[in-house]
Amino acid sequence: MDLNKTIINSLSNQPIGVFDSGLGGLSILKTLKNKLPQEQFVYFGDTAHLPYGDKSEVTLKSYVTSIIRFLEKQNCKMIVVACNSAATVIKKIKYLPFRDYQIIEVITPIVELIAAQKKYQKIGVIGTRKTIGSGMFDRELSRINPNLDIISKATPLLAPMVEDGFVEKNVLFPIFKKYFEGFEDRELIIPACTHYSIIYNQIEQYFNNSLKVLHTPKIIAEKLDQVLLNQNLNNPDKTEKSDLFYLSDITKDFLRESVLFLDRDVDFKQVSL
Repeated sequence: MDLNKTIINSLSNQPIGVFDSGLGGLSILKTLKNKLPQEQFVYFGDTAHLPYGDKSEVTLKSYVTSIIRFLEKQNCKMIVVACNSAATVIKKIKYLPFRDYQIIEVITPIVELIAAQKKYQKIGVIGTRKTIGSGMFDRELSRINPNLDIISKATPLLAPMVEDGFVEKNVLFPIFKKYFEGFEDRELIIPACTHYSIIYNQIEQYFNNSLKVLHTPKIIAEKLDQVLLNQNLNNPDKTEKSDLFYLSDITKDFLRESVLFLDRDVDFKQVSL
């Protein structure tokens, strides 16, 4: 076996890092695991600093850099930025210890898919103040496909409501009434926050199923699978290794709500960065 093949095989067996400010990234992780059961994952939730949606760019870059370095020490071969707010700054950070193809964030794959399709032209985007305020979705979607009709709106109450388990229709619908004013003619909603996967059905029901909410975790999983195959980094080892879970702060509420995202209990370890 030549040296290049030896290096590739060594990388293939290494884990994939996934990080978010808290719970939402677990929805991405669950979908990644279903798509790529042979891969080992290392999850980091920066619960000590959540929410990310109201942090400054300088502060976010500092948090993200520390997390990336931590995941590098875990010998991760790829990084999935499972947080839209963090995704708005990841490309602005210099000297990260990973190449561009080794970092997959949750904005670019969505933009590429929606800009290329023809079915949906009236698009709604919802997310944290940081994500919506960055203008990344509007700017990149319009750059690739200027024919799209896009409305973006910050919906900052939704993430903490999901975090606290307030996901019933009778609780959410009054909030939706305020947030979704002007969305009546939308054909597709892009949920630009990983927490929102828990309430996809409730959003569609609010609109009497007249529109579709994009299933973003599935798109990220397909993108990761494609990159692994293209780079020959998919793990050939069929022996499933245990995933590792780290948090910067552990609370009873987080442990309780994590089951809502993962459908199982896991062992979280606390790490201060």
